Amino acid sequence: MSHTFGPRTAPLRGSRIAIIALLFLGTQMGAVAAADAPPINELHADPNQPDVSGVWLETGYFTLSPDRAVPLLKPPFDALYAKRLKALDAGQPIDDVTARCLPPGMPHIMVVPYPFEIVQTPGRVLFLFEYASQVRRIYLDGRTPSDDDDPTYYGFSSGHWDGSTLVVQTSRIRAETQDDFSGLPHSDALVITERIRRIDHDTLEDQLTLTDPKAYARPFTAVRRYKLHPTWTIGEYVCEENNRNAPGANGVTGFGVPPARDR
Repeated sequence: MSHTFGPRTAPLRGSRIAIIALLFLGTQMGAVAAADAPPINELHADPNQPDVSGVWLETGYFTLSPDRAVPLLKPPFDALYAKRLKALDAGQPIDDVTARCLPPGMPHIMVVPYPFEIVQTPGRVLFLFEYASQVRRIYLDGRTPSDDDDPTYYGFSSGHWDGSTLVVQTSRIRAETQDDFSGLPHSDALVITERIRRIDHDTLEDQLTLTDPKAYARPFTAVRRYKLHPTWTIGEYVCEENNRNAPGANGVTGFGVPPARDR
């Protein structure tokens, strides 16, 4: 399986191109195409829910927004992002927790160019990611996060159906994670609202709106689209088994992507 990148907003330096290549060399990708596998769509379990099940993949974009726009950042998050972009431009990206095989967090996991499988049950929707064998759980039974709950990498997600659209709100996300591979920061106040729908049989759309009154001057929306692969199965991905991008003593890792642009 090959990966392609979207239109660039600025020429890439040679070092950046090499850094991007390391992203693919630094971790192992499971074999996802299985010619004899049955369609995954039969896993849809609740006839009262619209069907968004299946194995999905988007390739080509490592920034949260495909056009590489970013939120309008408040201090000190603007300075932090500038520092990360400067390090990235120098070929020495910093602060990425995934370089230590930690979970990327939300919404970063939705940007990773590996397939994921959606499994629906009457009480929840599960996102099973090939990347590092990660799992998102979206609860449909009305439960909400408690103030006593500790923040987690993927936060707490509760959802409901609005016609054929799954509306999901996620909060209590760990502040040290990044929004994407460019190092876009957020605070512990980040709330993500997703509107997930099948715009045609083979295309899944996820509209993500990020609201973070500590870090962003106003809400920011990005739209991701994923293609259905009905004969694929999710491969095994063990980051710790082949981690070539672990950060050194100076905190620098070995991969990154071109910087985003202000919206």
